[in-house]
Amino acid sequence: MPKNDTLKDEDVSEKPAKKKRNLPIGLIAGFFMCFLVSVGASSGIFYFLSNSSAAEVTSSEQPIEEKIKALETQLTQQEQVISGLEQEASVLRTYLRHSSSTALKNILINQEESIQNYLSVMRQGIGDLSDLVPRGTDWANEYQYRTDLALKSSLERLNLLRMLKTGEPPKQPKTNTDTESSEQ
Repeated sequence: MPKNDTLKDEDVSEKPAKKKRNLPIGLIAGFFMCFLVSVGASSGIFYFLSNSSAAEVTSSEQPIEEKIKALETQLTQQEQVISGLEQEASVLRTYLRHSSSTALKNILINQEESIQNYLSVMRQGIGDLSDLVPRGTDWANEYQYRTDLALKSSLERLNLLRMLKTGEPPKQPKTNTDTESSEQ
């Protein structure tokens, strides 16, 4: 009997071992099937999302390329406008150089000097004419007074123009009283 007991124990121990082998294969197969389904689902979702983002990238690239082309055309137009403005600026600089206020001041100063020369010649002519005409001294004195006023006004204008040109007041000529006081 002791042998039978050992046989029974062996049979009993073999039967549960066979049952345990069958369960893990099914469990492993279930896990493997679950793994395949999850990998398939995740790869399908990834494929779907990658295709839609690729379509978005290609559709968003077209407006960007159009914007770049538009910006390039605007840039070339602005460069043309800038070059035109630079040419106009150089013409304006030349024009301003030739028509500056200093040139106009010089012209006015020359005119005043010419007026003064004319008035002094006219004054001498009036004096010469008064010598030729009988009773011309009264007439000469009256017109010489008027020419003296005109000459004085012209000298004042000339001094103002020189002051505008240099920005400094004109130097006053020294009179005899100024030189006498400085000598003492």
